[in-house]
Amino acid sequence: MAKLNIVMDMSQYDMFLSCAYKYRNRYKLNLEGSSKNDALERGTLVHLACEIYYQNIKDGIKYQDAVDAALLKMKAAFVMESDLDSSEAGQLTDTMEQYFDYWRVADQQFEILGIEEPFMYLLHEDDDMRIYLAGKIDLRVRDNKYENLPYDHKSFSRSGPVNELSNQFKNYAIASGSNYLIVNKIGLQKTLKPHEKFLRVPVTYDHLIFEAWKKNVIKNIMNYIQCEAEDFWPTNETSCNKFNRMCEYFNVCKSSGEEAKKFKLMTEFVKVPAWDVTKVLKKTSEQIEDKREKQDG
Repeated sequence: MAKLNIVMDMSQYDMFLSCAYKYRNRYKLNLEGSSKNDALERGTLVHLACEIYYQNIKDGIKYQDAVDAALLKMKAAFVMESDLDSSEAGQLTDTMEQYFDYWRVADQQFEILGIEEPFMYLLHEDDDMRIYLAGKIDLRVRDNKYENLPYDHKSFSRSGPVNELSNQFKNYAIASGSNYLIVNKIGLQKTLKPHEKFLRVPVTYDHLIFEAWKKNVIKNIMNYIQCEAEDFWPTNETSCNKFNRMCEYFNVCKSSGEEAKKFKLMTEFVKVPAWDVTKVLKKTSEQIEDKREKQDG
């Protein structure tokens, strides 16, 4: 009998932990709200600029040419792909130009090993199944202290502490074979000075933390498999309102009866292509190009 193969990235995993019913609507029914997430759009543009810049630096391109290429690519994507207000273009461009300048000297001190590297590794295997975790590491470097140091770019509009327990961070560190990770915070605030909004926060793990995390992930994915087998996806009411933002499926969940829920799902949401975990493994520039080709086609 063939084994069941489960492949998850951390966006899927985190959503399932947040609410199984939300996971089902997004990843099983492929239904999304019609409005886009502005923060996600900004984050994509920031990642695109970083990808182009660090790739050029790795290829030996001069600093200013690398900056110009990154900003030009970001501006083009902003015009062609983004639904954000055009007034944001100037702010994002200024922010990334400040970012590159602020870290210019530091970034010359390390050797770039990889940019937006995809990974997939076997987390667990037994007689019945294999569980794989997937993702993409934004930047991996070698410096005078670390031989193998992954970076995770995080753009933010509000300052806050780094969550060392982040599933994404631990997943990236394990995939990199590193006990260390840098959270590369890129603030989008107009009022903060560069040293306040461009922060590189080190996070450290050990094998005990990794082993405990792996056990949790395996157990939670077993719960996911049970939801699949029973086709029952329970709601988690504690996740309806996070950070003063209502879940996009809130109005569905508060409806009375399954027929009313189905009606709202079919009329207030749009069908999107089924989630393909291999998309996560593509570079930001490749994802944007794929999106453009689908729209043109």
